[in-house]
Amino acid sequence: MTRLISNAILTRARERGVAAVEAAILLPIFLICLTFPVFFAQYYWHYTVAQKAAQDAARYLSTVSAQEMRSKPLAKAAAAVANEIVRTEVGELSPGTDIDDPVIQCGTIPCGSKAGTVPSTVRVLVTFGMKDTFFGVVDTGRYGLDITADVTLHYVGN
Repeated sequence: MTRLISNAILTRARERGVAAVEAAILLPIFLICLTFPVFFAQYYWHYTVAQKAAQDAARYLSTVSAQEMRSKPLAKAAAAVANEIVRTEVGELSPGTDIDDPVIQCGTIPCGSKAGTVPSTVRVLVTFGMKDTFFGVVDTGRYGLDITADVTLHYVGN
């Protein structure tokens, strides 16, 4: 009987470090498997914010009065407000980083470049690069992965 007890104690003593060894082997594999879903979630989050920013700016431009759109300086001011909408919303993703100005068009030309016309559509194109700041494992290149959101709406002032 004492021999059985001593064998059980010896067996338990031998297996004491097995869980630590298994954890040491499996933990890096689990971290690698977790890295890519988190990176893609971050990518889609950035894309969603860019799409929403472009949509908000285009919605604002589509509701600007026709009188403002006919005036060159007022149309440029409306485009500047739309630009600020995009910069504010996208800037919240990673404060302190600078993004390129979005492409803001009234019809097929930049807003405010032609006086006396009212566009049939307004377009906002947002493009910026996303870096992998969370893990730093995914090589996103020098400028990051391109995220592009393009929204075109009918102008309601017609």
